[in-house]
Amino acid sequence: MRKLFSLAVMCSLAFPAMAFAQGPESPKEAADDLDAEYGREETVDSAAEVPAEPPPKEAEMKMPESPKMAADDIGLEEPDVGGSWKDGLSWQVMASAFYRIGGYTNNGVRAGTYNNILSTDTPTAGYPYTNYNGFGLNFAGGDVMYTGEKFAVRLDLRFGEGAGLLSPIAPIKQAYAAWMPSEKVNIDVGFFDTIFGAEVADEWNNANYTRGALYFLRQPFNHMGLRMGAELGKIVGFTAMVTNGGVYGGTPIDDNETPALAWQFGFSPDGHNSVRRRGLREGTRDIGLFFGGNHAASGLNGNKDWVSFFDVVLAMDFDWFHFVLNGDYYLDGNNTNLAGAKASDFQFGHSLALIFDASDQWSIGLRGENVSGNDLYREAAGGFGGLSTGTITLRYKPVEYLVISLEGRGEWATRDVYLSRQAAPILDTSGATVGFMPDKGHNYAAIIGVTAHIGN
Repeated sequence: MRKLFSLAVMCSLAFPAMAFAQGPESPKEAADDLDAEYGREETVDSAAEVPAEPPPKEAEMKMPESPKMAADDIGLEEPDVGGSWKDGLSWQVMASAFYRIGGYTNNGVRAGTYNNILSTDTPTAGYPYTNYNGFGLNFAGGDVMYTGEKFAVRLDLRFGEGAGLLSPIAPIKQAYAAWMPSEKVNIDVGFFDTIFGAEVADEWNNANYTRGALYFLRQPFNHMGLRMGAELGKIVGFTAMVTNGGVYGGTPIDDNETPALAWQFGFSPDGHNSVRRRGLREGTRDIGLFFGGNHAASGLNGNKDWVSFFDVVLAMDFDWFHFVLNGDYYLDGNNTNLAGAKASDFQFGHSLALIFDASDQWSIGLRGENVSGNDLYREAAGGFGGLSTGTITLRYKPVEYLVISLEGRGEWATRDVYLSRQAAPILDTSGATVGFMPDKGHNYAAIIGVTAHIGN
């Protein structure tokens, strides 16, 4: 979160195609967002003279700059179109592996089905990015983008056991073309990461190694369609999208009778927008506020079943301390309750992440979450009711492009959605075991993760 929101609003929201998630530090991963910038000098755009700043601490774990779009971009600077064509080429390669102990096993998860006991399917209790204890490989892949004077093209690929959870067309994570008709407007067409939420796929850009329940349950991962970014002023950016699927994205071919319409405003009111920098001056801070929504009929009830999703992110970046608050809200007003009467389904979730830079090589990340809903949601069959999680991550960066994470995670649900070793098997009509019945409402796990990433 070194370069954070001052540039995020201008560059990330206004120019999502030009910003290419930084390699050396990570694409916030993105991991799903794939998700350099270490030691780069800052550029001062204002006429005022800014004193030289020390290089950023190597141990700092970046947080998403816009929320996801910027963090998933590989390079911030426009190429020198007067030089070689290679000047417009940005790239990154990465791999992330882990060893996990404790936790539950079974099927993996997608947005909306994390820890769900599905009433119309085999009950599942999945864990993000892995189906088993022991060693595993989340992701291995790379990103490449070429940016010309008025256009750009990007392709991100992810392989590994997390790839299918991240993208409905894995191994493709992103693939789009961009047109930049002016310095303040750009248009992307294709398959791209979502603009919503505070966490991204590339784990080293998050506070923690694993992604949270809010990330999987209340946010889309990616979209197929059209995205437009515009700079509305020195502190305001705006993004709009017209995409396939429902408010949670969906696959490129689902629910396309009516498009989903999304929007997001970004504000950076801290007064540092004239400075493009990789690190912050001691005592200063960056502040970013992003809020938006996604609305879709989803092709149901004669295209009259409009549902809405809203997302808000507040982030503050100090010299050694980073704070990110994320809230998500889902509303379906055309639902029915157990008595068959019309009722609204309201779902919500909140996440608070804190990062402390203990030294040049060590940092500590904390995350707390709560995901729940109104009575209609909590009483519905096939859900987990209410869910809270707590995660602490100790990170060590021995060299610039290598991050080692030790993480403990606890989860507590109001229903039995986790598996113990004594869980009863679920049998099909032939008597074969097709799964296990969740039998406890809490779970604890520990994980050691190692991530290497490098790029220009």
